[in-house]
Amino acid sequence: MTNFKGMLAQSGITSKLLVLVGLTVFFTIFGMLVWTLILHANTTDINSLKWLQLIQSVGMFVLPPFVFAYLYSEKPMNFLNLDKRIIWSDIALVIMFMIVIIPFINLLGHLNQQLVLPKVFSGLETWMKTSEEQAMQFTEKLLDVHNIRALLFNIFLIALIPALGEELFFRGALQGVIQQKTNVKAAIWIAAIIFSAIHLQFYGFIPRMLLGAFFGYLLMWSENMWLPIAAHFTNNVLAVIFYYLKNNGYQLPDIDMIGTGNTFWLGCISGAFALLGFFYFKKRFFHKNNSEVNS
Repeated sequence: MTNFKGMLAQSGITSKLLVLVGLTVFFTIFGMLVWTLILHANTTDINSLKWLQLIQSVGMFVLPPFVFAYLYSEKPMNFLNLDKRIIWSDIALVIMFMIVIIPFINLLGHLNQQLVLPKVFSGLETWMKTSEEQAMQFTEKLLDVHNIRALLFNIFLIALIPALGEELFFRGALQGVIQQKTNVKAAIWIAAIIFSAIHLQFYGFIPRMLLGAFFGYLLMWSENMWLPIAAHFTNNVLAVIFYYLKNNGYQLPDIDMIGTGNTFWLGCISGAFALLGFFYFKKRFFHKNNSEVNS
């Protein structure tokens, strides 16, 4: 088994990427079959669609990186950077950073939406807008819950599983493979671009790409997957909780609009904090890693 893994580890980047894609396709199709057999592919029932979302998330993003790491490494948890202990002070700083940059992310999203394609791409633009609207309608259906039990399931479904799975897939497996052929920073940006594009929500492409890049840098600096997972989870769970409160009568501003329009100034201030925080994390983990090496 060790020799087999050694042979796999020596294979080229193309074969590794094909294996990763193959695992994703296999588990996605298998998940669809399970959903069809158990829930009879009921697309009119919201609970059936939620189970489909869960099965797809696990099949596309959670299982493939684990199986991939097992195939290509003697230490799968180390390969995925999951073997590091959780340092709660670092987690708390990451969570606070993600909260502070919400207005800046919204501002970037607002600017992204103003982009207009040349007339020659009008058909593509129409398709992009239609896809965006359909994705938004589906998300609103998922978020429209009115009790704590449903809220907790949504936190698990929309916040926790995507944060865990997408970070393991894009930062753990994909970025890890790409950086074997190129430098780490190039791998971070390539993985971030793919991460954003695969969501098929093109009018949020830029902020999602930048978030993906930040998650990648966070992993590079800390070598601890739990930090980008915590950052990704925070970004997701805030939206879930805000929509739950709004759907249940609480008078709150639209979380997606904070930092735009009359609060444009808040988006600019948030952007300044985002830039400062980025370099703060870089410096923090540089010194921490040096002190651990010297200790």
